[in-house]
Amino acid sequence: MAILIVWLNRFAISAMQRSEVVGAVIVMAIVFMMIIPLPTGLIDVLIAFNICISSLLIVLAMYLPKPLAFSTFPAVLLLTTMFRLALSISTTRQILLQQDAGHVVEAFGNFVVGGNLAVGLVIFMILTVVNFLVITKGSERVAEVAARFTLDAMPGKQMSIDSDLRAGLIDSQQARQRRENLAKESQLFGAMDGAMKFVKGDAIASLVIVFINMIGGFAIGVLQNGMAAGDAMHIYSVLTIGDGLIAQIPALLISLTAGMIITRVSADGQKTDNNIGREIAEQLTSQPKAWIISSVGMLGFALLPGMPTLVFLLISLASLGSGLFQLWRAKQSGLQDALLADDGLPADQNGYQDLRRFNPTRAYLLQFHTVWQGAAAAALLVQEIRRLRNRLVYHFGFTLPSFDIEFTPNVPEDEFRFCVYEIPQLRASFGVPLLAVPRGQMPEDALDDGMMLGLATRDEHHLLWLTPEHPMLQQPELSPWSPDALILSRMENAIHRSGAQFIGLQETKSILAWLESEQPELAQELQRIMPLSRFASVLQRLASERVPLRSVRPIAEALIDIGQHERDINALTDYVRLELKAQICHQYSQDDSLTVWLLTPETEELLRDALRQTQNETFFALTQEYAATLLGQLRRAFPPMMAPSSLILVAQDLRSPLRILLQDEFHHVPVLSFTELESHLSINVAGRIDLLDRIDPFNA
Repeated sequence: MAILIVWLNRFAISAMQRSEVVGAVIVMAIVFMMIIPLPTGLIDVLIAFNICISSLLIVLAMYLPKPLAFSTFPAVLLLTTMFRLALSISTTRQILLQQDAGHVVEAFGNFVVGGNLAVGLVIFMILTVVNFLVITKGSERVAEVAARFTLDAMPGKQMSIDSDLRAGLIDSQQARQRRENLAKESQLFGAMDGAMKFVKGDAIASLVIVFINMIGGFAIGVLQNGMAAGDAMHIYSVLTIGDGLIAQIPALLISLTAGMIITRVSADGQKTDNNIGREIAEQLTSQPKAWIISSVGMLGFALLPGMPTLVFLLISLASLGSGLFQLWRAKQSGLQDALLADDGLPADQNGYQDLRRFNPTRAYLLQFHTVWQGAAAAALLVQEIRRLRNRLVYHFGFTLPSFDIEFTPNVPEDEFRFCVYEIPQLRASFGVPLLAVPRGQMPEDALDDGMMLGLATRDEHHLLWLTPEHPMLQQPELSPWSPDALILSRMENAIHRSGAQFIGLQETKSILAWLESEQPELAQELQRIMPLSRFASVLQRLASERVPLRSVRPIAEALIDIGQHERDINALTDYVRLELKAQICHQYSQDDSLTVWLLTPETEELLRDALRQTQNETFFALTQEYAATLLGQLRRAFPPMMAPSSLILVAQDLRSPLRILLQDEFHHVPVLSFTELESHLSINVAGRIDLLDRIDPFNA
């Protein structure tokens, strides 16, 4: 026995290693089964093998996580159908020639149907109708619809894969695997559409074979073998019905397998261990109240006269018990989840769970104290901030991150915070019943105890907070700010200050993709002349200077003109600004007029002497005294909390380094060069800035 097991193991291993040879041998054997008469013993073995294969396939279908996991099923379906038809031919030959088709056929004809022709015919017809009209017809229709919808959805799925690849959500290997799976899926459903015709034809062939066997057997028994008509009809009919049943039962199982595979819908593509049995159980037990209501219905049936009360009562109790058990289990699961929940704690303070998921920093974060959670004031402010963000995105043409909202006790109750990558960039008073007035607008002799100085930690030290009833607010020259209006004004500057860092390679690639769709030749030439990283740096510099990026075509044409012989980002940016000077002047002019601040000739000469140039940029190497003087002059020219109605106008060689020098404190102040002015504009000089600690208003 041990030797036989070892030999069978070796044979199985050898067959697995040469599976293509075994497959070819099986196909040839099926063909020869139709031609060569087989002994009854071998027929019994093949019938048992047929039932075993069909049972194996339906169990296998129950464990498939998705249809693509059994992509060879159409070929298997063809082979099993041919094998079943060849087996029917072999049994038919034995029945008609020897009135004997083996023990299995005889057992099905006598034991299963009790040797009764009428019972056998009824059972056979029921199986055939169930197989042909119910399962096969339904599976065939599902296969047709699935094949059509799969083919129609292929272009969209291909575009989705390409989009995910361009967005960096997947790599090239994952994209290739998804395309292969998509191709296999379309081939599978297309093949299943045709393979269901095998099942339909097999059901029809079973009917034809049964009636041919009965008529042919009766004729052979009476005319050739000299049997009485009744005996001939009984013998051949019982054997024929047995033959039909042993063919129809595996056919029914195969049809069920095909139907289950075709109608398989995976609940979660990420779960590779899911199977249809588990999903059916999970979904049936997902609504425990339905089980309880069903138990009430069964109890009603139990109370009807003439009904088997005990049976319906037991079923009602079982349904009620199942529903109550599901409710109890859901409650226990909820308690366990609550026990394991972090109760709103930050991830770094969670002592209930082990963190396993990558937790990136949040790009834009708005923070309030927890007392404002669900409050209308906080919701209204967030809505206004989002409206501000969308307006900037629309007008300036660059994409900004979406806002995350956090209510935390780590923020004071009267404070609002705006964080970039979870680093606070703006702290402001929020929810206070006060109005803010710039301190510079208040006369020194008007200061009293009813005024509260703004906190330096919130960058509000230049503000005075007054109650709405304060008499000073009646002065027409004062411009009071509500806390929300103040936050929105500061948020606009903060978003502009941080927005440029979100124009990276991915965002630049998106802009370039749009250009490729509209002007492919222009996009191709730009990519040939300039690498993507340099293009992104230019866009970042333009965005940091509040130059809208919506004019993609002139930006690209300007970079193509100069990009062949220029590598400096400042020089590239200045050249693009020259091409966009009409747009820039329109952005800052009012009624074709610009109000500007100029530098004195001595200041320009001093700044030129302080110019230093590195490989990447040009900057001013000013002493601390000169830098402080310049910033002081600008603070007087551009007071805090006052929207700049004027700009700084300098020579072309000083514009870019001056802008870099001022970008921290005076990010909102435009700096233009004389070459960027349109000829039709009228220039109003507000004054001249002198590094010799003088600021001279222009009175000419």
